[in-house]
Amino acid sequence: MRRRLDASGVRTLTGYADAPAGGVPYALWADVLADLADPAADGEHRVDPDAERLRQLERCTQLLLRATREGPLLLVLEDVHRADPSSLDLLAYAGRRLAGQSSCLVVLTRRRLPGHRRLDAVLAALRASGSIGGEVELAPLPDRVLRQLALSQPGLTEAQAARIARIADGNPLLTVEAARAAALRDADLAAGLRGAVHAALGRLSPEARQAVTFVAAAGRALSMPELRSLPLADADAAATEALSSGLLQADASGVGFRHALLRDACYADLPGPPRAAAHAALATALAARSETSAGPRSGRTRTAAELGRHLRLAGEPTAAAARYAEAARAARAVCALREAAGFLRESLALVPDAPDLLVELAEVEAWQGRLPESDQAFERALELIAPENSAPQVRAWLRRGYWMRGGLCHPRESQRSFTLVLDLLDRAPEAADADTRAQALAGLAWAQAVAGDPAEVERILREVSEVTGHRTPSDLLAHDIALARGHALIRAGQLSESYGPLIAGAAAAGRAGRPELGYSSLMNAASAAACAGDWERALDFTDRCLALVVPNGLLRDTVYTHSARVAVLCRLGRPVEARAACAAGEEVAARTGLPDLIALGHHDRGQLALAVGDPATAATELAEALARQEVPVSRPRTRLLLAETLARAGRWEHARAQLREAALEPVSAGDFPATLVARMSHVQGLIALAEGDRRTAAARLEESAAAWRRSVGHFDGDAVSGSLIDLGRPPISALVEPARELSAVLADLATLDDRRKR
Repeated sequence: MRRRLDASGVRTLTGYADAPAGGVPYALWADVLADLADPAADGEHRVDPDAERLRQLERCTQLLLRATREGPLLLVLEDVHRADPSSLDLLAYAGRRLAGQSSCLVVLTRRRLPGHRRLDAVLAALRASGSIGGEVELAPLPDRVLRQLALSQPGLTEAQAARIARIADGNPLLTVEAARAAALRDADLAAGLRGAVHAALGRLSPEARQAVTFVAAAGRALSMPELRSLPLADADAAATEALSSGLLQADASGVGFRHALLRDACYADLPGPPRAAAHAALATALAARSETSAGPRSGRTRTAAELGRHLRLAGEPTAAAARYAEAARAARAVCALREAAGFLRESLALVPDAPDLLVELAEVEAWQGRLPESDQAFERALELIAPENSAPQVRAWLRRGYWMRGGLCHPRESQRSFTLVLDLLDRAPEAADADTRAQALAGLAWAQAVAGDPAEVERILREVSEVTGHRTPSDLLAHDIALARGHALIRAGQLSESYGPLIAGAAAAGRAGRPELGYSSLMNAASAAACAGDWERALDFTDRCLALVVPNGLLRDTVYTHSARVAVLCRLGRPVEARAACAAGEEVAARTGLPDLIALGHHDRGQLALAVGDPATAATELAEALARQEVPVSRPRTRLLLAETLARAGRWEHARAQLREAALEPVSAGDFPATLVARMSHVQGLIALAEGDRRTAAARLEESAAAWRRSVGHFDGDAVSGSLIDLGRPPISALVEPARELSAVLADLATLDDRRKR
């Protein structure tokens, strides 16, 4: 079949899940992408692994799409039920895009049992998007077919074939192996596949049997150079004889078992000592080979994980733990956090009293949003560090301060961590150094600026300058200083004054090669400009953001930037450009397939529909956004906006239902809580007006107007910072303009007065 496809010009790529290596990132795709490019070739560790993970998925998808443009492509992914989490992420991400290519056919094979929740979720999503063209359920083969299959082995009688068919119970592999063994008259058919394998091994010389043992212990095909590096007197002769057993086959990947079940049966047949010896020999040989080949990151992850497994099964826990820790670092380099956590747990199971590994695990768990698990690992690490050993405590708390700051945005915990670093440095001068103290101070300044006392920021930053001896700070430190100063100015209501520090912070991030930090600085500047009512300046800042995020493949930030531009352009009365920005954001969101970004697109369409006077579309889109729990907008505000839209359309019963839902939504500082009552009173007034209850309408509208009057001219810096913390992005689309809201309420009151006069 492969030769016929090649002859017809169809390119065939095949990937296999790598279960024995245990969670190696992208293992399912390693062989597929090997001919295209290394999927981790330009990966680099960034502040936000989620952003880097999306870049990785997009890059791999583009490589696959490029292959489809070069000619027809058949992509076969075998045993996806054994795939690692990153491989399944790529399947979900790329699957929808590949399904839209007429020149590409993707074939997946899997077993239904045991169940696999993550795979089931991926397949359900692909099925829902129409990406799965068909599904074939392979039932057990009927006895008549199995008998014919058995009889294809020379020398078997009809009676033997019938008995084999009964024993095989619909399994073609067991039928073939049992028929081969029966033809040689050296197997107990009742023993099933394991008996057939045992019989096949018994016919081999000790050297060939050892070669089969090595392949079984490896859990994958071994190349001839790998076999020759193992303790075999004549690896080529041993491999040739082993192939004659029918258990193994040779292909482009090397010498491996014809089927995973054959490997499992052979491995299960190995006694303990020979099994451990095989793993020890494989570890020695593979380690020697890895020293002479650098290879890409994905290959280094695979090698380290494989060595960890062999060393563990060979009874060398300390060496195995070191290899698993190495595999975790390599997995982190491609932002495969689930796999990294798995490797760290493997390592800690072997050496449980390793504080450095526990701190690493705490950081990985935190980046996955698993904060209880992160805290548990971190607390255990602190228990293992001697109280008098200040240096590792300082390093641990400093790292925690940064991971609680990054994409997680937990400023109070970040503040606590940086404060403890400074306390430790004060108590142990021998552990103090200027760079560490400066980093902790700058981190503390940011935490104070965002969620603490902004008046303290300049004092802390003066201390940073004193600690560094007034030297020019590094680019990253300069960014941290500028960001803290910019946030403090925003909190204090000095909005236009914040532009300069935030622009400087973006420039420093650019010099450091950190576009994601530059984006954050410029988008905060855009929010400040919007708060100041300087919408043209806000648009300029969002345009600068776009120039940063698009070339660097920061897909989430690209969606957020387009979303911000929709809000700004609507406010500027430029609906045509706003519609283009909305479409651009939706295209990127659809490319990622992430529910929160897709929901944000519905929200932006609703906002745009309101701006152009299309309440029916606005109601549909806002309702669709709220149907997704993950949507990164203020849910109470959006719910009230939907209620207002429904009330103005005369659908007061639906509007009242949305009011009830709004009252049940959790409210935090980022929802501008002081304005929610005024907005709710406005909606209640509109509902009363739609019901014909003019007295109640007038009372509620007057209440709303009075509340908005109290807010006019008052800037709530805490709410702006709270919105950043809660939404995880600068809150342009969530900003509230009390003067505009007051004008809208007064217009409704005027309409009510006109109705009274008539």
